[in-house]
Amino acid sequence: MDTTTGQQTFYGGKSIPHSSKHEGEVLPFHRDDIISLDISADRKTVVTGQVGNKPTVHVWNIEGTEKVCQFECAAGSRGITAVSLSPCSRYVACVDLHNEHRVTIYNVQRDKLLLHVNGSTDRILDVAWSKKQDDLRFATVSAKQVMFWHPADVTKRLKQPGVMGKTAATAFSSIAFDEEGWCYTGGDNG
Repeated sequence: MDTTTGQQTFYGGKSIPHSSKHEGEVLPFHRDDIISLDISADRKTVVTGQVGNKPTVHVWNIEGTEKVCQFECAAGSRGITAVSLSPCSRYVACVDLHNEHRVTIYNVQRDKLLLHVNGSTDRILDVAWSKKQDDLRFATVSAKQVMFWHPADVTKRLKQPGVMGKTAATAFSSIAFDEEGWCYTGGDNG
């Protein structure tokens, strides 16, 4: 939005023939409700994920509302509950609504799927990349667990559960990292 004129531009918004949103080809913009969003640190790139029979993840430029790339999710995904753009803007991590709440990583520059694995039987509510420079770790959070993922480090396991201690009797709902690589979670007990 141009704050001086109040003029807004939108990503997508094309006119298409009226048909069921569960049928038809994959379009170069969202065709169903967007339920997840992340914005790059420089506020120039956005990643969005949608719900639906054929959910897609879109990476697009804010200034021109132009598509950078688009990924069609695997069958059975039912929607993208959480997305996160890496600090270098090269990778997107996302979590779907499949019964196994699959975690997927895409390479934005190569327009390529890099990782697609089962995440948890519990619904994953959020995903976030570490903001520490040259650190390609990310974490996912469900109501009961935080999971740390190390996709670029072959010396470690792909994922490791977080250690909460005895006082962590809360349902987690959000997660974030700082520039030093520390991870923070938020829960229903404050």
